[in-house]
Amino acid sequence: MTTTQTQCDPRALQIARKLHREVQPLITILFGSRVRGDYVDGRSDIDIMLVQETLPPWEERCEIGRETQARTEVIYGQYVPVQLVWQTTEEFHQMRRTVNHVTVHALREGILMSDDPAYNGRNYDNEEEDYTYEWTLTEERLRHAENHLAAFHLMIDGSMDDSMIGQHAQGAMEHALKALISARVERYPHVHEIDQLVARARRVDRSFPFTPSIPGDIYNQYVGADEYLRTPDPISRIDDFRSKVNTDVQTILDRVREISQSRQQ
Repeated sequence: MTTTQTQCDPRALQIARKLHREVQPLITILFGSRVRGDYVDGRSDIDIMLVQETLPPWEERCEIGRETQARTEVIYGQYVPVQLVWQTTEEFHQMRRTVNHVTVHALREGILMSDDPAYNGRNYDNEEEDYTYEWTLTEERLRHAENHLAAFHLMIDGSMDDSMIGQHAQGAMEHALKALISARVERYPHVHEIDQLVARARRVDRSFPFTPSIPGDIYNQYVGADEYLRTPDPISRIDDFRSKVNTDVQTILDRVREISQSRQQ
């Protein structure tokens, strides 16, 4: 990890350190643009990875996310999206070997915090281990999509604002489509735009002509910026949006499982 703390947004580091003290995970990593120093106020989110032997229940993780988001708005004086990336230690050690995985990026550019001497100050870039890098597993994308979809429903049931609901709707769609592309043993493009991912999915799986019930531009408003707070087209104003998002994501995930099962036979 070559990033220095002088490049880092000190407000984001304050948030990550407080989260590390309160949640007490094995490892906390602040990474992304807020660490690199190329963030843009009002647009860039705050990326924090938390690694534990066993993850807290999903409802508890959502509550930690809400509390962190509220604290962030106080510190910044405006809405700044916070992305908490939770991993078990098993996932952490497995996925740091996956060339395009967020764990690799977090370790290379991030600021790592740990109370365990085995991790604190450890330089993963210089480790000599006998393994080859792999590409992200379909199963992991599938799991991310399922988690985002569960959070999407929790945000609605908890009467959260459109920004939180939309972020999880977008995340569920993005990960589901990338899981489908990966299931066809193809590399998915490193983009967040739903229309581009749908087009790629159609090319690699021509027998599954999927068309989202909600336009991709609606989802794209929730990626890496708070511009959607000013948009005239929030996802929560679309008629029956909850059912449409759920049905579309589940349809894609069912297709992924179908492909995976056929490959195992």
